[in-house]
Amino acid sequence: MPFKKMLIRRYFRIRSLQFLYAQHLSKIDSSKVEENMLRSIDELHDLYISLLHLILKIRDKALKINQFISKNKISPVQRIAHNSVIKILSNNKYLLEYDYKKKNSEKILWEKQDQYVLFLLKEVQESNFLDIKESNSSFEKDKNFLIKYYKNFVIPNKKLVEYIEDLYINGSNDLYIAHMMVCKTLHFIQLSTPKNFKLYNVYRNDENKKFIVSLYRNTIFHKREFNELISNISNNWNIERIAIIDLIILQMAICEFLYFPNIPPKATMNEYIEIAKIFCMDKSKTFINGILDQVFKLLHKNNKIFKIGKGLK
Repeated sequence: MPFKKMLIRRYFRIRSLQFLYAQHLSKIDSSKVEENMLRSIDELHDLYISLLHLILKIRDKALKINQFISKNKISPVQRIAHNSVIKILSNNKYLLEYDYKKKNSEKILWEKQDQYVLFLLKEVQESNFLDIKESNSSFEKDKNFLIKYYKNFVIPNKKLVEYIEDLYINGSNDLYIAHMMVCKTLHFIQLSTPKNFKLYNVYRNDENKKFIVSLYRNTIFHKREFNELISNISNNWNIERIAIIDLIILQMAICEFLYFPNIPPKATMNEYIEIAKIFCMDKSKTFINGILDQVFKLLHKNNKIFKIGKGLK
């Protein structure tokens, strides 16, 4: 299933940054921290599955409520209850066969969270969300309705956000990505989509897992080499004067310059400058940008950067 690669890669870079920072502060064995990092990414997948199950739960509740609504009146609840996209999703074998025994069922089944389901239905029922022009049933209209409902009622629901943030350790960080994964899944479903279609896999056949593990390990293993480069470029400025988070961002970017031949240097620089905007002060962003630009020019001049294909773009 297609998913914007840049978005998920940035998520992996940020997650690696967070655990490299944690490893630096805690001095815990790096392999143990790596295990925790991968476990946290598994939690993102759990959250994605949980949100898909929430859609099914909303449909189940809508079917019950719809019995008491006039058959002559088309309502949002009716559109959810008889939504053909949800019907296909409800037969997905990967969703139905998800291994609950290894998971916390409260995160997955929504059996004890009826209040959220009812609130999400009540909110849409009391709104003017249903467009009369879309009242005639069709698969594409069902899909558009469901995606709009999800984006307008499920994603911004504050009670749901608070619940997920309390339940999942990285809930606030993972929720946006999980929501995008759900929306991509809904977009992907067609009338001809078989019930055994594969759900989104955050690791993309281990490609992303290899990326984050390699980035984490190589940044730790080669950090002395990277620090020497940074020190030389910054006119031998004492490396200890650089904020730890800034230093790790620089180390990770240099790691990609040298050890990730498939990633263009420009893409690396753009990504870590965007990450610096999230985690660093304004002065740090300028500093990081300048150091990375000089490091790249030096490495390129010394033929230290080897990129596949269009490399330097």
